[in-house]
Amino acid sequence: MNYYIITHYNTTNTPYFFFVADFLCLATFIGTLATAYNHLRKVSAIQNSVISLRRDPPKISHFGLLPLSYVSWLFYVSVLVTKIVIIFSRQTLLRSLVPDDVFGPQLLKVTMTLAAIVFLLLLEGHNWSKRGTPRYSYITSTCAKTGIELLDSVALLSILIDEHPADLGGMKDFILGIAAFNFFLPALKLYQLSFPDKTIDRRSLLVSVSYYILHLILIDIPFLSIRLYLWFAYGENASMFLMKNILNIILTLRSMYPDLVNMYNEYFFTKQGATNKRVSQKKHQEEAFGEEIALADHQKGEPV
Repeated sequence: MNYYIITHYNTTNTPYFFFVADFLCLATFIGTLATAYNHLRKVSAIQNSVISLRRDPPKISHFGLLPLSYVSWLFYVSVLVTKIVIIFSRQTLLRSLVPDDVFGPQLLKVTMTLAAIVFLLLLEGHNWSKRGTPRYSYITSTCAKTGIELLDSVALLSILIDEHPADLGGMKDFILGIAAFNFFLPALKLYQLSFPDKTIDRRSLLVSVSYYILHLILIDIPFLSIRLYLWFAYGENASMFLMKNILNIILTLRSMYPDLVNMYNEYFFTKQGATNKRVSQKKHQEEAFGEEIALADHQKGEPV
């Protein structure tokens, strides 16, 4: 993507600093994967030792065990989205792309889709779970689902390359904004997987519900609305991702409901139960105090 920016802004040397940012991204990924490898080796050694049977479970920080996983992704996506905004905000740059050229619009789309492969490598680098375990299945499904979501963003951005009446007006900035946000959203999945067991950690439930709500309100519904609008207003060809957005809305609602029920029981009934328990204990103490006074033939409030 640096080629497109450097070619268009050929009168300044500022775009060359993106190579420095790319090098920092690569160094961050290498450090992240090395840290994850050393951590997983230690965990594997502890699990195989007899001492681990007598150890208490370690206290997990709010940042998780491997915070570099989602920090490195956020850094990479920040650089990537900056390049996307620079390229797609310049209409003259997009119009200069020739379909028959090697560095044409097709290569630009392929370059953006590489983010899905980067996410897959980053996620699998933190996965040493045995095949068939719930965590292994969850990571595998997350790789597939997130990869499709990133491809969906690229498909939506490709609309901006095509010719449209009035250049879509303000719709262009809206498409660019929600597509860019969809690149940042997988960081929540990486944060969720930074905990040892996502099925028992209380914070993981809150992150899961937050991801569902954000994805439904800011990604699925807007993506579907834009595609329907372009279909009816500009005669845009119906994309297969249109049906994907519909199915994703249904599946998100289906998957979110049990988590909402669990979160309601976890946060509401736990606090309500604790309050009722304190009220019951206080009432029991007052009744016991009254019984003691009655047995001693004293009135409540008089010195014993």
